[in-house]
Amino acid sequence: MNKPSKSRTQPREPAAPAPATLASVLKALNGTSGLTETRLRDLRSAVRRIAELLGNVPAAIPLAMEKIQAGLSTINPLAVGLSAKRFANIRSDFLAAVKASRILPVKNGTKGGLSSEWVKLFEALKGRRAHIGLSRLARYASAEGVEPKDVNDGVIDRFIAAVRAGSLHQKPNSLHRQVTLIWNEAAAELGLPSVTVASFRAPQKRIDKSLLPASFIKDWDSYLAWCGVSDPFAADARAKRLAPRTLKLAENQIHAAVTALVKSGVEPKRIRSLADLVTVDNLKSILRQRLADAEGQQKSFDHYLGRALIRIAREWVMVDDAVLTGLKRVASKLPAPTRYDLTLKNKQFLRQFDDPQALRRLRWLPEQLWKEVKNEIREKPNFRTLAKAQAALALGLLTFISIRSENLWELEFDKHIFLRSGPGAISTLELNPEEVKNERVIGFDIPLHLAKMLIEYRESLAPAHIGHRPTRLFVHADGAPKAQSTVAYLIVTYAKRRAGITLTPHQFRHLAAKIMLDANPGNFEGVKQVLGHKNLKTTMIYAGMDSRRAGRHHQALIEQAVARQMPQSKGRRRKGKVSDAPRI
Repeated sequence: MNKPSKSRTQPREPAAPAPATLASVLKALNGTSGLTETRLRDLRSAVRRIAELLGNVPAAIPLAMEKIQAGLSTINPLAVGLSAKRFANIRSDFLAAVKASRILPVKNGTKGGLSSEWVKLFEALKGRRAHIGLSRLARYASAEGVEPKDVNDGVIDRFIAAVRAGSLHQKPNSLHRQVTLIWNEAAAELGLPSVTVASFRAPQKRIDKSLLPASFIKDWDSYLAWCGVSDPFAADARAKRLAPRTLKLAENQIHAAVTALVKSGVEPKRIRSLADLVTVDNLKSILRQRLADAEGQQKSFDHYLGRALIRIAREWVMVDDAVLTGLKRVASKLPAPTRYDLTLKNKQFLRQFDDPQALRRLRWLPEQLWKEVKNEIREKPNFRTLAKAQAALALGLLTFISIRSENLWELEFDKHIFLRSGPGAISTLELNPEEVKNERVIGFDIPLHLAKMLIEYRESLAPAHIGHRPTRLFVHADGAPKAQSTVAYLIVTYAKRRAGITLTPHQFRHLAAKIMLDANPGNFEGVKQVLGHKNLKTTMIYAGMDSRRAGRHHQALIEQAVARQMPQSKGRRRKGKVSDAPRI
């Protein structure tokens, strides 16, 4: 007698529900009551627009708020043709759509009542900082039944988790840190328990110098001083002084090498001098560890690190020929990076300008900022007005004059910038050979509109803030020179926020090369002159972009050839006449 199969006697388990997606939100909105048709239309539109911005159809995007926010954080609204206000409205309507769908418990953190204990806390606190900084936490805690005396690290963690899961907060890590800082200030004032201040700094990658022997630090400093040639008449002075930028690189290379050697298992106390970095076995350990840290991806830094250590072995440690040959053999295992192509990062940067609107926004941004500066001066200027004016000048100069960022921030009036205001007068920017990386004379004419901005800045705008005409172009409100990193921050921030373009000061040079070669393919000599390269080989890193230009030329030739072969139409074609065009 056959036994009944298990499939007939045991009921099947119900299938797990499919995870919610943006399509689930759209479907749920169809059955929503209490909203007008116009409001429902706006909510559906926001959901579809979010899907479009994230690059997929609604059914393929899971309804995971933290992941959606991570995707939106990479989008600059200006770069996709949206104003900042429109982008904010889309985000707000999307949140409203998710809330109306009832699929996720969305909480915007701004509505809802406070418990009596939280009301008393706010009444006792002084200043707007605490009231604003803790309002969201207070509303969450009130909804969860948590009183101020019960706030601890666990409550803060749950609060931040709720923010991540139920909102599109743009900087939850910043919120986490800010809430803990402000809570501790309030707790100290009112006698409440404090919490752990959140920190999201990446762990230090380089070894702390205090862990290294004093003899190694002394040898390290002595080597850098020798490379800098502080006394050119010393008996053992280096033949050629290294430039400050190269000295900084050498310092970083030594720091990276000793860090890798310690990570490979060598105790710090055994590294007593630079000589311990340049044994054959230790060089192998350093490069092997660097390769492991990069997960097998070879980096150009490691290639040049090997060369730098060989230079130390030859010039400073003075190893014998046999050891030097062994070191060179080890370093040769890392191939030299290609010199005839841009990095992936720079290629991605240049793709922004395949959209002609991007260059147009960048071109007019300095003048837009300058108009705002002049309006602010008439109303209520402050130190931010000065910073905005300097951002406008920096963006304008780099757009038209392709100097290096280390030269930009050091610009001085009447030393580098020579302004002329008479009819037909030409203002110039000139750099001396000793100030340039490759020791070449560089000079440019300053466009008329930028010259007028510079004159206005020197004669009236800057003196109104610092009390006198500035010598340096980039200064603080007290007249002190700004750091290079500060100037770079102004450039990067204003370009991203106001033009929707992600770029560094140095990448203006790549943009200049692209514009020149797009207009005149093969004009590498012209690019060489504009960028101030000493050798044409350096300029040839832009040769990789020529394949696209050749492809465009080839496509145009095909269209022209087909157009020449097509017969010219004479009047209207009679009905039923067979077309001369080939069928494809």
